[in-house]
Amino acid sequence: MKISVGLKLVILAAVPLFFYTMTGLMLLGEQRKVFDDMKSSIHETSNQVSRLMLNADRDLYQANNAYLLIESGALDAASLKTMNEEMIANKDQAIERVASAKTLMESAGLLQLDKGESAAKVGDILNSFDDNYNAWFSAASAAANDGKPLAVNPEVDSLFQTARTGVDEVVKNIEAFADEKMEEIESNLDSSQLFTFVAVIVVTLLLLVMLILITRAMTSTIRKVLEKTNLVSQGDLTSPRAAKYGKDELGRILHSVDDMIERMHGLISGVVKNASEVKSSSTRLSIAASESAAASEHVAGQIAEVTQNSEMQARGAAETSRAIEEMTVGIGRIAENTSTMADHSASTSIEADEGREALKRLEERMQGMVDVIHRLSGIIETLEKRSGQIGSIAENITTFSNQTNILSLNASIEAARAGEHGKGFAVVAGEIRKLAASSLASAEGINDLVTETRGEIANASDVMRQTLVEVEDGNNRVAQLNLRLNAISAAVNKMTEQLQESSTITEQMSASSEQVSASSEQSAATAAASLEKTDNVAAATEEQLALTDNIADASRTLDHIVDQLGAAVGQFKVKA
Repeated sequence: MKISVGLKLVILAAVPLFFYTMTGLMLLGEQRKVFDDMKSSIHETSNQVSRLMLNADRDLYQANNAYLLIESGALDAASLKTMNEEMIANKDQAIERVASAKTLMESAGLLQLDKGESAAKVGDILNSFDDNYNAWFSAASAAANDGKPLAVNPEVDSLFQTARTGVDEVVKNIEAFADEKMEEIESNLDSSQLFTFVAVIVVTLLLLVMLILITRAMTSTIRKVLEKTNLVSQGDLTSPRAAKYGKDELGRILHSVDDMIERMHGLISGVVKNASEVKSSSTRLSIAASESAAASEHVAGQIAEVTQNSEMQARGAAETSRAIEEMTVGIGRIAENTSTMADHSASTSIEADEGREALKRLEERMQGMVDVIHRLSGIIETLEKRSGQIGSIAENITTFSNQTNILSLNASIEAARAGEHGKGFAVVAGEIRKLAASSLASAEGINDLVTETRGEIANASDVMRQTLVEVEDGNNRVAQLNLRLNAISAAVNKMTEQLQESSTITEQMSASSEQVSASSEQSAATAAASLEKTDNVAAATEEQLALTDNIADASRTLDHIVDQLGAAVGQFKVKA
């Protein structure tokens, strides 16, 4: 069964679309089911509350009937007791049923309902029921036991109607709530089902439109590719490129097909052009082969004359070669000696340059020593100044120590005068005197050390000045030596240039003589070889004639091949 790509795409998209539609319909059914469950739940709650309240109302009536029988005074003692018990039992059942109804409504969140005639909330009505009912029961019990029979007691009857009115209003509230909630749920369900149904239809239509557009785009591209490949299979390479390509895989396939057709078109066009050129070349080759055969016959006639001239040329070349060989040997020896001298001169020049560079480095180092010595002289002068300053400080310390010693002596005298009260001060004065004596000794040591240091610094300064004089003298001598080496190097370089020039000229002469000798030998050898190869040329001429015939046969075969290639290429249709 043949199915098109478009149909396959439609089937592929229709399956999920079908499932989507079925899912929407199932959703509608589920919404209806949820509505039914909610409706049942609301009805169940409403029925339970209504049943409890109606039973409570019945208990109220039964309790009121028991009260009326008791109040009538027509009962005996046994019946009176029974009616009292029944009245109490009905009262308890009514209260219990109202409490159960309140619990149900509270769990359902219905205590805030206010849909009755009094517009009171259900919670407030139920809360006041116990008070109203207990008030009626108390009044009824008191009236029944007062020993005064009455057919109708207005006060008790009014309390009974008040208690019962609350029960009726609760029942009306729950029934009104159930009806209103049913209508609301029904309305919401209708709106939800309508929205869901419309959404399913809209989404289905959108999906169908998208499916149609995508399918048309894909089938259009596939159709273009199919048309182009069918034309190529028929040999037609003239289909134009697409104006625009899609950005998906199908667009890239169409672009690749156009590239393939364009390259095949270029290839076939090139083959056609080259086949034409090969056929033209084959024709020219056949003509050239015929002309070459005629030329070969003419060459064979000239070979005899060449043989005679070659014999005479060989004898003259041999004599010239011997004379040139003797001259070449002498020139070669001169060239070797000149080259050796030039090499020695160049070595001397290199060594002189190296010596000059060494002197230059030595001069730079000596200049560096001069700079260092100058800096050392400056440092020594600074040390002399610092030592003088240290001497001044030491003298100040000596003066301070002497003054401290005098002060401590005066303090000791004053302490002695003070007697017993000055003993502590005398001890302190003694310690100060010891410290002053120690400072004085240290200051004297510093003075001695400074004096010795200044003497050594003065000696070092003298040595530095002598060293500076000697270094400057050595620097001058190095400069003079450098000038002399420069003169020697210049003379050696000039001599080297002259020797190299002479060596070059001699080598050129030797090379020229060798070339002349080689040319003479080559001429002699060529002449001899010409004699030997004359027969070979004749044989080669005959072989060339045979080869020319083979070329003519090959050109005819090539023509046949080119015709077959043209027929094969002619099956393709290309642009002009």
